[in-house]
Amino acid sequence: MPRQTAVTASLVTLIAMAAVLTTIGCSTSGKQPATVELLARAPERGNWSPQTLEVEQGEEVTLVIRNVDAVTHGFYLPGLDLTVGEIKAGDVREIKFTPQVAGEYGFYCSVWCSDFHMHMRGKLVVK
Repeated sequence: MPRQTAVTASLVTLIAMAAVLTTIGCSTSGKQPATVELLARAPERGNWSPQTLEVEQGEEVTLVIRNVDAVTHGFYLPGLDLTVGEIKAGDVREIKFTPQVAGEYGFYCSVWCSDFHMHMRGKLVVK
């Protein structure tokens, strides 16, 4: 009988702790932030890939930008005031953000990368 009482007491304690954590805004099964990968290549070698990114409104996003090209690129998303300076060939940059307003936002390469630089554009869709 004492063992059963100890087990019951432990279960009651665990349930009470979970209730307290939930009440103060903590979650025992929290959702992981989204990670979105974006590849950078000059337009004549493939452009941004993918050219359209989709994320959820109000959820933290880690944008991983990989420059898989032989030239330097940059990243600018003016609608959300997100920018990454020069991204040298072979480099990877990360930027974290939480989009608050649903909509479509254009982004582009902010470093002259080729004669077709002005075509290096993409779109972020916040649902």
